[in-house]
Amino acid sequence: MSEDNTTTADASEDAEGTDTPDLGDAGQKAIKAERDARKAAERTAADLAAKLKNIEDASLSDLERAQSAAAEAAQELAALRIENVRNRVALTKGVPADLIEFLTGSTEEEVAAKADILIARLNTSGTPKPDPSQGAKGSTTKKSTGDMFEDFFNQNLST
Repeated sequence: MSEDNTTTADASEDAEGTDTPDLGDAGQKAIKAERDARKAAERTAADLAAKLKNIEDASLSDLERAQSAAAEAAQELAALRIENVRNRVALTKGVPADLIEFLTGSTEEEVAAKADILIARLNTSGTPKPDPSQGAKGSTTKKSTGDMFEDFFNQNLST
């Protein structure tokens, strides 16, 4: 069916191009050949333009991929440097290994300040000292049940 459409389009172009009847059959064939050549050239130009666009897109995506990989590598490098600073400060200050994750900061001075605060908090006692004014008072020796009964009896009934 596409051939029928092309033939119809060629016929309409031929009808437009045959406004001058003095060309004859050879002139009309030359015009038809020129139009066919123009159509083929336009198709070829469109195909080449599409190929060029695909090549440009591919090279652009390669460039974008390279830029993305470089950005990821830079982020990973920054994270490793910060981790290295934290580990170095923790080792120097004596921070326990399970608490290194709490050291934050982007410079060595900031991390060292956080380590000093953490070590100061760790060295304080977490439980309060006992208060001797509170609690039970009296003798420290325990009496038997019989002795307690005797004391009760003597205090309350001997009068």
